[in-house]
Amino acid sequence: MLALICIPAIASAQRYRGRSQVAVGGPRGFHQRAGHLTFGGSIGLGFMADNGSSITSCINCDYKPYAGEIDLHIGGMLSNRFGLMLELQGNFQTIEASFRNGDTLLTQSAAMLAGQFWIIPQLWIKGGLGFANLNIDNEFFTEEVGSGVALMIAGGVELFSARNFALELQGRLIEGTYNSGDDHLTSGTIGIGLNWY
Repeated sequence: MLALICIPAIASAQRYRGRSQVAVGGPRGFHQRAGHLTFGGSIGLGFMADNGSSITSCINCDYKPYAGEIDLHIGGMLSNRFGLMLELQGNFQTIEASFRNGDTLLTQSAAMLAGQFWIIPQLWIKGGLGFANLNIDNEFFTEEVGSGVALMIAGGVELFSARNFALELQGRLIEGTYNSGDDHLTSGTIGIGLNWY
């Protein structure tokens, strides 16, 4: 008789516990983003530096110009904490100031395969590897300086965080190597990013 009473109660408790585990999903505090498409971008401000070639020096400038940055990405969330994506990034800085002919810009563009990992629910790190291209541009011409390898590391904190959207503050460091690795161009920026999941 006691067994007949206890068995349904135990079975009911197991079903309830199973439903709770399904509802919670992944690690506590992490948004349920696994299997979602992710896309977004950011803009930032910072610096560009070379390894002695002086290509980032600004002619006719009485100051060191800041460098701008813009990036876009699209990919997929393989788990609640890890995403794999295509990352496109551009960094640019004035290297010659001219009122008559317009400013000349040094532009480094990169296409990379990147992985992003959330250490805690609102803090992430990212790394990417791919190809870089370096150009000098003004109103009259575009000169290709070279192509090479791009290596990027980044980190960010989500200021506003939801399952399908995040507004974040992020820092980025990217290095392009050119001329068989003899020339290096490094850019570091701090910016604001928007991401959808």
